[in-house]
Amino acid sequence: MSTIKDVAKLAGVSISTVSYALNNTGNISKETKKKILSAAKELEYTPNGNARSLKMKKNNLIAVVLYSFDGNVNAEIIRGIRDIARNNAYEVIIVESCNEKSVVTKVLSQRLVDGAIILSANVDDEIVLSLSGKNFPIVTLDRKLSGDYISSVLIDNVKAVHQAIEYMYGKGYRKIGIISGPKDTYDSIKRLEGFRKAIKEFQIENRSCWNASGAFNESSGYEAMCKLIKEKDLPEAYFCSNDDMAIGALRACEEHGIKVPEGLGIIGFDDIRLCEFVSPKLTTLRRPSYESGVISANNLINSLKGEKVSKCVVLTSELLVRESC
Repeated sequence: MSTIKDVAKLAGVSISTVSYALNNTGNISKETKKKILSAAKELEYTPNGNARSLKMKKNNLIAVVLYSFDGNVNAEIIRGIRDIARNNAYEVIIVESCNEKSVVTKVLSQRLVDGAIILSANVDDEIVLSLSGKNFPIVTLDRKLSGDYISSVLIDNVKAVHQAIEYMYGKGYRKIGIISGPKDTYDSIKRLEGFRKAIKEFQIENRSCWNASGAFNESSGYEAMCKLIKEKDLPEAYFCSNDDMAIGALRACEEHGIKVPEGLGIIGFDDIRLCEFVSPKLTTLRRPSYESGVISANNLINSLKGEKVSKCVVLTSELLVRESC
């Protein structure tokens, strides 16, 4: 069975352009539309009839799309979404995209839910754009995406990391390394950008051999720090792009006899609950996870009511000084 992606490939256009042509929306030329309709006919592609009939029907269901349910940050975001959803007589279903992205497309395209909040970075922008519509608004978290029926909720990661590095500078640290996150996620990219800008501004020494990257989990932070320690050339402190990796780094330091913060300062990002239960307690940047869930749900539900919402909401983080730095 042919898909909208097959039509887009044959016609040489984007998925969103195919969606506009088949639904008579968007500003596309007659020539492009003719080419798309011809491709759809050749592939015997037919848009989901059930999806069309369900377009105007409200199911009082919101989909939350995330890579995996694992993680303290996701749990807090979902808690915020659910609180607002229930207050407005909506139920929330969770769709994981870690194993099969096509499942996400199938669930959303069939319009069994009224709208979606997308946390997952591995759902392509083109797919998000093609699925959104007047009767199917989408809110993206930690991803800035422009579309008529898409709004975004972001964290000012650059400003937050600047705050952390400024604090480190004030504490006397002049040599700082970073354990950054995955190279393809918005948060990780922006936090690395903030780090680079801040160390340049404060004239802090940073060598490439001091830097590593991880997968936003404890084991990758642990492994990264173990490798850095083996190089026997550590800086004075580390900024870790999330708390999970920072906690893994703390464990590595403990196992190698490095005292934190006496021998090495460490700062994380997110303020997960475990931060206060590790030793030393983790100094970190508090990410407003619950609040971002609340705002996302409010924006989605208000969009479903036909109300205007802010296209992009940017939230700030707070530095929480504990014991690790």
